[in-house]
Amino acid sequence: MQRAAAAGAILTTLVACTAADDDPRAGAGREAAVYESVLVWMLDEEPQRASEDGSDERPGWTMYVTSRYEEPIGVDVQAFVVKALDDRVVVRFIDERTEAVEEGDERQPVREDGILVGLGAVPPEGDSVDVYVDRYREIDDVEAFDVAVRRRGDTWAVVGVPAAADVRVLPRGD
Repeated sequence: MQRAAAAGAILTTLVACTAADDDPRAGAGREAAVYESVLVWMLDEEPQRASEDGSDERPGWTMYVTSRYEEPIGVDVQAFVVKALDDRVVVRFIDERTEAVEEGDERQPVREDGILVGLGAVPPEGDSVDVYVDRYREIDDVEAFDVAVRRRGDTWAVVGVPAAADVRVLPRGD
C-alpha cells in the first residue's frame, strides 16, 4: 500500500512538472514544441509508410529519436513529444545507437523497419530557429537537413523546404 502511494506521489510530481513546462514560448515546452514540429515534418515525409492499409491508423514501425549534440534531450521534453505524437507513430527516445540499429546485419538497418532521427540543439532564444535533423534507415540510406522552424502565437511549424545538410557524426560517440 505504501509503495502504491509513493508511486502515485512520484507520478503526480512528474505530471505536474511536465505540465508546468508546456509553455511553447520558453524552456522545455519551447524545445519540445520545436522538436514536435520537426518530427511531424519528418513523419509526413514518410507517406508511403504511414500505414499498411492506407488508413490514418498509426504505422507499425517505430521512430527512434536521439540527440545530435553534447546534451541528451531532457526527459520532460521526451515525454511531451511522445504524448504529442502518440496517435501518429510510436516514438522511442534512445541513448545509444544499438537500441535502434541491427548491427549484426551488414546493412545495419533500423529495427522493425523504423527510422532513426537525430535532432540537433534548439537555440535557446528566438521565435525563428534552425534545427539540424538527420534520418537513418540503413548504412547507405542517411539524409540530413537544416530545418527552419517558426513560432506564431503558441504554435511552431516548419517553414519552407528544409535544406540538405552534411550528415554529422554523433558527438557522444554512439
